[in-house]
Amino acid sequence: MWELIQKGGITMYPIILLSVIALAVFLERLISLRKEKYVPKAFYEQLVSLLKKRNINEAVEVCKVDKSALARISETIITNTDLPLSRLLEVAEESGRNEAAKLDKFLPSLQTIVAIAPLLGLLGTVLGMIKIFDVIALQGTGNAEALSSGIAEALLTTAAGLVVAIPAQIFYFIAKARADAIGVALEKASSEVMNLLFKEHE
Repeated sequence: MWELIQKGGITMYPIILLSVIALAVFLERLISLRKEKYVPKAFYEQLVSLLKKRNINEAVEVCKVDKSALARISETIITNTDLPLSRLLEVAEESGRNEAAKLDKFLPSLQTIVAIAPLLGLLGTVLGMIKIFDVIALQGTGNAEALSSGIAEALLTTAAGLVVAIPAQIFYFIAKARADAIGVALEKASSEVMNLLFKEHE
């Protein structure tokens, strides 16, 4: 492995660094993007039960104790029911957007890696070709060993860039799908809280 890295030239090092970052981001998102963390079932059922019983003050206290995204959104909604409906909807949407933004945390980093890794591979290819032409200019085409060094650098960096970019793209799709699923569940639960509050005011 180390020998291949050395043959690939200097651009192999940032490519390897990108691979480490991509894997770290993916693992972090797998751990963090759990539905139970954002929309805990026990909390949701308790909150719905309290709102159906019109125990608004207790519902607020339950929201303050819980640390989930749904709890923060619900608390914002419940404590602002004195606002006009249009304004309350704006406040709820703003709170929802703030929480949804956390779902996409680090995902732009994966997209950046997907874009940059092949470019670094291409840069390594160009550097390898330059080395080949330098050898030809100085020694002609007879020095096969010198030529092979440039060819190896050109091919290895291209391959390395793609080897990093392709899994990073897959990592992104998996993490994004999880984030979107949690976002839908969060929106659905928040809407139910809003509906129960409207019934309370009827």
